[in-house]
Amino acid sequence: MELCSVQTTVYRIVKTDVKDINPTRRAIIVEISEEEVATLENKLIQDFQRQAKVPGFRPGKAPENMIRTRYAKDIANELKSRVVSAAHQDGVLKSEVSIYGIVELDEGIITGGKAAKLTFTVDMLPDFELPNYEGLKVESEPTDAEDGEIEKMLTQILSQRAEFKVAEKAAEKGDYVRCSYEGKIDDQSIAEIVPDAPIYGKQSKTWEEAGSEDSPGVRAVVDGLLGMSAGDEKEVEMAFPADFEMPALAGKSAMYSLEVEEVREKILPDMDEAFFKSLQVKDEAELRSQIADTISRQKVQKNFQAERQQITDQLLAAVDFPLPESGIKSETEAILRDFMERNMERGATQEDFEKQKEQLHEGASDAAANRLKSRLILSRIAAKEKIQVGNEDFSRVIMNEAMQTKQKPDQLVKELKKDQGRIDRMRMEILIGKTMDLLIEKASRETEAATA
Repeated sequence: MELCSVQTTVYRIVKTDVKDINPTRRAIIVEISEEEVATLENKLIQDFQRQAKVPGFRPGKAPENMIRTRYAKDIANELKSRVVSAAHQDGVLKSEVSIYGIVELDEGIITGGKAAKLTFTVDMLPDFELPNYEGLKVESEPTDAEDGEIEKMLTQILSQRAEFKVAEKAAEKGDYVRCSYEGKIDDQSIAEIVPDAPIYGKQSKTWEEAGSEDSPGVRAVVDGLLGMSAGDEKEVEMAFPADFEMPALAGKSAMYSLEVEEVREKILPDMDEAFFKSLQVKDEAELRSQIADTISRQKVQKNFQAERQQITDQLLAAVDFPLPESGIKSETEAILRDFMERNMERGATQEDFEKQKEQLHEGASDAAANRLKSRLILSRIAAKEKIQVGNEDFSRVIMNEAMQTKQKPDQLVKELKKDQGRIDRMRMEILIGKTMDLLIEKASRETEAATA
């Protein structure tokens, strides 16, 4: 693409041209005069003379020509570094260009006694008008625990301590059943269609909770187990929804052959003194009270996340502007890296990601664009509102991270001091968080009515 100049600036030692590449990218061409390169080189030689230890000469007394010969490679490398630094300080940073980040640097030819011409390719911070961010509407749910929710969690606690005894009876809801099943679509085995998802294809001697609404397995199989006894066989039909997570199965109908080998009845524990003691509560009333508190805290946290997402969605919809390409790339890589780390902890392999590479990258790119856009908007709001990140903010975040990672705070601080990039990312996260807190404080809040 042909570059077209938009700005030329001349300083004492530097000439700077700024040229468009695309709406979010610029080329900053910095020219450093022959005289200034010579000045930088002479200063460099003097530094080497002072520090060099040359046999037969006192420190700082070795001849210049000897220093140039003996340290030619080191001098050349250091001269490049100093010229690049001068170009950045006196050219790029004084170019009056709002820079998001440097994408590429073409140093050209840098050598002593000759003018240097360097090209910095940079992505721009987008220029946009801030939308109205005061009084944004957010809806939250009631945080009181309902009786049905308390009862459900109490049942879950009892189920976690239940015994499962072999039973010569038909399976009822909540019983565990050892079974085998195989699914087919027409005459083709689902195990062949989705070989990486055996839970939907073929399973032998697996355990399923009959009728469980929370089972990750095949819905038709889980429900089909109800009423079956050891030795029973039957076929069940599964209609996969159009938006099913496995595209190869979405919208299709499958038949599953199902065989039961054993039924185990769930025996819930008695809520007696020993049971309450194991949970460190006095009685059922105290247990239910603790459950209600837990549910309430969960709802508060859910509202916390939901309100922030509502604010983000409104900001994203209120303004549009081109995003820096390098920002989208780095955000995409961060999202993919986080996704892979979390799923590898659950047993996923590199091969699993390779098979879905294009699909994963497309989804991550969309998420990255929204995340970058929201961060840029919130950063501008933070600047307008003069929101600062102080030492107390860092201390709080460091303490929280130390607790999560089970590190001593002092050790974490030592690690941070060695990684400026990590400190910068932490500062940005704190700034974004404080800005979002301000928007929530200024928001117009409505609480949805509790469901009957």
